[in-house]
Formats: sequence, C-alpha cells, structure tokens
Amino acid sequence: MIDGKGRLVQVIKRDDGTVETFYTGRDAEGVIQKEGEREFICINGEKRYWGGIIDPIPNDRRLQLLRDFTFLSIKPDGVRLGIRKMVEYLIRNAGCTIVAHKDITFDERLVRKMYPYFFTEEWERQLVEYMTSGPSHCFLVTGDNVQRKMYSLKHAIRQLFGCDGAPVVPSFVHCAERQIFAVQQALMFFSLEELVERVGLKNSNKGVRLK
Repeated sequence: MIDGKGRLVQVIKRDDGTVETFYTGRDAEGVIQKEGEREFICINGEKRYWGGIIDPIPNDRRLQLLRDFTFLSIKPDGVRLGIRKMVEYLIRNAGCTIVAHKDITFDERLVRKMYPYFFTEEWERQLVEYMTSGPSHCFLVTGDNVQRKMYSLKHAIRQLFGCDGAPVVPSFVHCAERQIFAVQQALMFFSLEELVERVGLKNSNKGVRLK
C-alpha cells in the first residue's frame, strides 16, 4: 500500500496487538520508527532518516498511454566536466531520441523530490550539497527499450570516469529505471502538457498500467 507520504509500505499487526509500518522502498527496507517528529529506519544498526517528498501522479489517462521514455540528467559534476555532447552522442548511438531538454539548478526541495529515500544524516548532507552545487542538464528520451539502454549508458559513463558504485559523489549521470519513476521525475521539470506533447501517446485505445 501507499502511505500518506507516497511511500510503499506494509502494515503489520503483531500478536500482541501492536501495529508496525514496514517500509519497502527501492533504497532499503525496514520498520519506520519515530524520533520526535522525525522518522527513520534502522539498517545494520545505523539510523536512516526520511526527508523525501513524493508528489502524487496526476489522475490523467494520457499518462497511462505515454510512449516508452525515460528521464535522464547530467549532474553538476558531469556538467562541469563538459560531457553533454558525449552523452547526446551515446543516446543517439543507442537508437534513442532526445525529445526535450532543460537546464535546471536544483534547490534542496527538488533534491528531496528526486531522491525520496531514507538517508543517514551525513549522506543526505553530501547529496544536497552535491546536487545544488551547479546546474544539471535534464532530458526526456524515447526509443525501444529506452530504460534498459539508458541504464546501461549511465553505468558505462560512471565506469569510464571510475565512479561506478560510489555512494553519493561523483556519479555524473542519472536515469529513471521504470516508466512510473520517469513520469514522476519528468513532472518535476515539465508540465503535464509538455510531457504528453514531447513524448507522445501510444497508438492504442486500451489503457495500460504504469509500472
């Protein structure tokens, strides 16, 4: 189920009648606990705190009919290194098409929307400092198997610069790995009408479920 903050959770009722909320996000899993007004989960004895923001997806049928696409961004360190032309070439070489782009400078609120996860305080501090340190190049990319191809492209670039697997920085490139995440992230920077116009709709009269 989705809780009031947009997180994927399971509600568990124990034999003694107590109820626990178990977080099952992409970043980690664990029982959500409270420390004053703050929420955290405990991973290997380390507290990870929630600071994320997940906006609900608009109830618009066209979002269910969007062609396959993904959201890809070149992060501030990649912008400073000047890898945009290389990334655009690799996108085209993979048989995909850039249908929209914007240059964005993240603020803390946008960082919390892009990365709505439980973080340690130090990891969260590094992430916010990193993502707000300069502009990012943001793209909407379409094509066959686009999410798989851009996921491979992301790791190829990170390996090229020797940072694949780095916990926060540097990491140069981000991409959404599923259609629903692509929609959520695209709507942070593009209006719903822009998204529908640039990505386009599938030639189908049947609704499909975001996944």
